[in-house]
Amino acid sequence: MGISETDRRHLRRCVELAREALDAGDEPFGSVLVSAPGEVLFEDRNRVAGGDATRHPEFEIARWAAAHLTPEQRAAATVYTSGEHCPMCSAAHA
Repeated sequence: MGISETDRRHLRRCVELAREALDAGDEPFGSVLVSAPGEVLFEDRNRVAGGDATRHPEFEIARWAAAHLTPEQRAAATVYTSGEHCPMCSAAHA
């Protein structure tokens, strides 16, 4: 399975969000949640510099998805991120 131009577009957005985080004095991570049909549903960047160590973008995506999507929609969605999930975020997505 190759990487499509759509995948590249979403990954580039993750890198842009990571740059925003870095420019704001935070760790450089960004993530995007995309529905099965390809709609960007939610995106965020790292926000741990404020003191809350759970403010990783992947964790925020998990919180948002749990509140706004059905289990079926969550299972069909794709998370793009600028780096590998940490253990906390991996557990949240599981």
